[in-house]
Amino acid sequence: MIEILLFFIGASLLLYVLLGGADYGAGVLELLPTRRHREAQRELINEAMGPVWEANHMWLILIVVILFMGFPSVFTTLMTSLHLPMVALLLGIVVRGCAFTFRHYDAIKGETSQKIYTMLFGVSSLWTAMWLGIIAASLDRGLINPEARTFFEAYIAPWWGRYPFLMGVFVVCIFSFLASVYLIGEAKEPGLQKFFARRGMVLNYLVVFAGALVFSASADERTPLHREFFRNEYSVGCMVLATLLFFALWFFVSKRNTLWVRLIAGGQISLILLGWYFLHAPNALLTRQGPLSFYAAAAPTATLLQLVIALLVGSLFIFPSLFYLLKVFKTK
Repeated sequence: MIEILLFFIGASLLLYVLLGGADYGAGVLELLPTRRHREAQRELINEAMGPVWEANHMWLILIVVILFMGFPSVFTTLMTSLHLPMVALLLGIVVRGCAFTFRHYDAIKGETSQKIYTMLFGVSSLWTAMWLGIIAASLDRGLINPEARTFFEAYIAPWWGRYPFLMGVFVVCIFSFLASVYLIGEAKEPGLQKFFARRGMVLNYLVVFAGALVFSASADERTPLHREFFRNEYSVGCMVLATLLFFALWFFVSKRNTLWVRLIAGGQISLILLGWYFLHAPNALLTRQGPLSFYAAAAPTATLLQLVIALLVGSLFIFPSLFYLLKVFKTK
C-alpha cells in the first residue's frame, strides 16, 4: 500500500510541476514583457491560463492530505521545521489568485488598478515559484532538526542558504520555460509564436545554467545531490536523456511543430523530477538525526488501507472531471 501512496504523491507532484508550473511561469513572463507584445502577451496568458489556474492547486492539496493521513511524522516535521517558507508559499498563492481574479472580474477596471493587479500577479507568481524551490531544496540538506534548541536552528537554518536560493531560481526558470513552450501552441499570430519560441529557447539555456549553479552550491554544502548523484545510474540516465532532448526540442521548434515541442519540454522536466526522485527514494527528507523514510513514517495499516481506497475511488472522478473542465473552457 505504501507503494501506491508513493505513486499518488509522485504523480500529483509531476502534474503540479507541469500544469501549475506553466501557470506560475506565465505570471513570471508578465514581468518580462516587450513593448511590442505587451498587450498581446497579457491577453494570451489570460485566455490560455484562466481555465486551469485554480484546478492546479488540487494536486498540491492531494499531496498534503496524503502526507497528513499516510505519513503523519513526515507531515509534522515538515510543517513545524519549514512552517516559515510554507507560510510564505501560501501567501504567494493567495495573493496571486486574488490578483488574477480581480484583474478579470473587478467591477471597476481602471488603468491604475489593472496595473496594480498585473504587478501583483507577476510578483506573486515569481515569489511562489521561488519558495517552492526553496522548500524542495530544504528536504535534502540534512539541516532539519526536530530537537533544535534555538529559533534559528529550528526554523531558519533548514532553508536559509545559497543552495536553497539557487534551487528557487532554478524552479523559476523551469516554470517560465514551460509557460513559454505552452504559449507557443496557444498563440495564433506567427509573430507571437516566434516571440515565445525564442523566449522558450533562451529559458531552456537558463534552466541548464541555473541547474549547474544548483549543483555547484550542492557541492559546497555536500548535499546528497552532490554526494550521490554520480553513483546513482538512474539519476544520471535521466539527466543524460533530458540533455539529449534539448537537441530534439531545437529541431521541432524550427519546424513549428507545437505538439512535439510541448511533449519534449514536458519530457525534459519530467526526467529532471524523476532523477531527483531516484536520488532520494525512499526517504521523504533528511534530518540532523538521519533520513526519515516513508516506510518508517507510515501510519497504521488500517489507515493506509482506507486512504488507498479513497484515492482509487476518487481517481475515477478527478480525471474525467478535469478533462471535462478543460474541454468546456477550450471549446468556449
